[in-house]
Amino acid sequence: MIQEIAFSSNPDMDSALRELFGQLKGSPSSCKAVIFMASVCYDFPLLSQRIQSKFPGCEVMGASTSGEICGAEGFSKKSIVLTTMSDPATKVSGVIFDDIDQFPIVHKKAIADAASRAGISLGRNGANKDGFALTFINGLCNAEEATLALLNAVIGDKEFAIAGGSAGDDLQFKQTYVSYNGRTVSHGAAVLFFKTPKKFVIKRENIFAPTGKTLRLTGVDIESRTVKSINNQSPRRAYAQALGISESEAANAALTHPLGRAYGDDVFISSIASFNPDGSMGMYCRVLPNAGVELMQPLDAVQIAGRTGEEFTKEVKKQGFVFLVNCILRTIGFEQQGLTGRIAETWRRYFPAYCGFSSYGEQKDHLNFNQTLLAIVIEA
Repeated sequence: MIQEIAFSSNPDMDSALRELFGQLKGSPSSCKAVIFMASVCYDFPLLSQRIQSKFPGCEVMGASTSGEICGAEGFSKKSIVLTTMSDPATKVSGVIFDDIDQFPIVHKKAIADAASRAGISLGRNGANKDGFALTFINGLCNAEEATLALLNAVIGDKEFAIAGGSAGDDLQFKQTYVSYNGRTVSHGAAVLFFKTPKKFVIKRENIFAPTGKTLRLTGVDIESRTVKSINNQSPRRAYAQALGISESEAANAALTHPLGRAYGDDVFISSIASFNPDGSMGMYCRVLPNAGVELMQPLDAVQIAGRTGEEFTKEVKKQGFVFLVNCILRTIGFEQQGLTGRIAETWRRYFPAYCGFSSYGEQKDHLNFNQTLLAIVIEA
């Protein structure tokens, strides 16, 4: 498997595309898949069409972002990152669908057809250990959980791997985009199914640990992802009391002390989006009534990045494709601590090449979560 990565921060889209295409050495006809991530400072629908026209025989998927990532540049903003994947033994097939937040069931056949074209077996547990799905989901329509539920229902394989991220819009919170083969939507998802004889490893990296303090979400609006009461009192008051700070300090603590949902031995991060004037709490992930959540505390992010890199190098001796989805809240935290350069350099020590984006959420298998690194590595 061969991966090429191109980068441009030229504000003129035509010039940026010339730079991107000029950096690629392989022929467009040799590519199986093209994945791009771009700032919304570009005309995303037009950008999608232009990239598709350059690679007419490929599966082309893209997402708008809140920051781009690649090995040569590290963390960037207002740029485009494009990566190609070439491997004659790997099958790739995609699908895009809109209005996932309203009518998910109507997309079942299109998803099933795309999976079947890639050689994914439907309705057979354990039959797809050589396959996975990469998902890009619009990040402002609260559709991540519905998309994952739909994909898992269609595939019908409890062991099938799904991994991806939510599209962003440079923290404008107005409109995000995902695209597939030149078509762009803002209330749906794009999915690429992979079936490959190459070994692949998908990992989550968590840079938080439980404090040992558990909060119960006694009042929840599932639809709007709003917590209305914690331990039967104002969420802001309960959160501040658990941290031993004043309510006025709660908003500033949210980035470093998110909430965690425990599933077995794993903890998945649920980030706090905001504290509302009435003391309620908006969340970036779906929350459930009467759920117990852990109050989290930060760990050494650079040390953990090195540990993650070591794990990947042990499991995939020769890497051919590396894709990273890094939560925008992690990126903001790294920026505030002056760590973006050190994190990017740590990744460079373990990955010969990598690319990805800063996302509005991360997904793996059945779950949507935040403040996490999701990494996909495929052997060469």
